[in-house]
Amino acid sequence: MKRCAYSLLVASTLVFSSHAGEVPTLSPEALEIIAGDDWTGSLTYLNYGEPARDFTIPAALEVEIVERGLKLSYNYPEEPQQNSVVTARVSEDGTKLMGAPVTKISILETGAREVLTNYPCEDMGRSAACEMAFTFSENEFRVRKMVTYDGETDGFRRNEYIFTR
Repeated sequence: MKRCAYSLLVASTLVFSSHAGEVPTLSPEALEIIAGDDWTGSLTYLNYGEPARDFTIPAALEVEIVERGLKLSYNYPEEPQQNSVVTARVSEDGTKLMGAPVTKISILETGAREVLTNYPCEDMGRSAACEMAFTFSENEFRVRKMVTYDGETDGFRRNEYIFTR
């Protein structure tokens, strides 16, 4: 419990530094609040076939602290062959998460923090902009990927992880 309280304090005080006109910066220590192996939830994703529709599958998550970030081990009980590991590192200057520029950091009404990144990507063979939203607190962790095709204004959700503990 002491560790959780400490992590919450660190996240509250170090999660970001942002002033008008400045690039938001993220501290790697701010992410430590989600460390642990007791996350359960789901992955909802838009399939790549026709007709396009959402699928939701159960998921679990283990989060381990690594240098300048976290190791995220995604587990899918019904599809274990799809299990994967991703390392989410914060750049030395705090302006990038997982190599993508941090565009906004905010504290939501729930007290959770939200970090947005935006980067050029490709989806279904088309050039696009991808926005990742990382929302986290001591008991909630969400990762949502939004895609907006070049030349279009409306984006769509490609996938979203929702975990609680």
